[in-house]
Amino acid sequence: MKPNPPRIYPRIKPASFLDTVQPMLDRIEAEGGNREAQTPVAHRLAGDAGLLVTYAIDEPAQPVPLTQERMDELGLDAQELHELAVENLIRQAGSSIGAQDLVMYKALVAGNAFEASTLLLPGVWERLSEGFEGELLAVVPSRNTVYFMDSGAQRQLAGQQLTARTMLDLMCATAADIKVQAREHGLSDKVIALTPDGWQIRGTFQDHAAALGA
Repeated sequence: MKPNPPRIYPRIKPASFLDTVQPMLDRIEAEGGNREAQTPVAHRLAGDAGLLVTYAIDEPAQPVPLTQERMDELGLDAQELHELAVENLIRQAGSSIGAQDLVMYKALVAGNAFEASTLLLPGVWERLSEGFEGELLAVVPSRNTVYFMDSGAQRQLAGQQLTARTMLDLMCATAADIKVQAREHGLSDKVIALTPDGWQIRGTFQDHAAALGA
């Protein structure tokens, strides 16, 4: 039975995801199956940020990765699949997407663990960056956690001036802890920036000073 296209959504996974499915693909190939056909559809997001865009069929029990074979059964190419999944994401989570102010930085809120998937919605991030003095910098430590801030921001807290460096240090430290706690759902340790050419790497949780000079 073919999956219902409206139930296909984009899911962001760590680059190691394709390594974890290799044993399954080895077994399929050893039994005479088609390895390529059973490989999940995936492509990189933000270059070497350690993030993969994958696609999942929203089955009742749990999301099932969409394979090359399933994509062919649907009569879709990679671009059509991506457009369909993004449309479904907007339909499912669009009205719920917002930001929570955490004082030093903000948290993206989407629900249903779609937070990381919103990286595929540039319009959302352009809206969230309105009024920023610098670049929108973001970290994605887990599938349901995305923090972001203005690289040109300065704030007053309890009478003290807080620099963008202080806020970025805290955002990265918090994200690093969350990535560890997320375990298999942990994603990237990179600091990425919203640019006209898409998401670009600006640093890591441990080395991010250059992000403020971009």
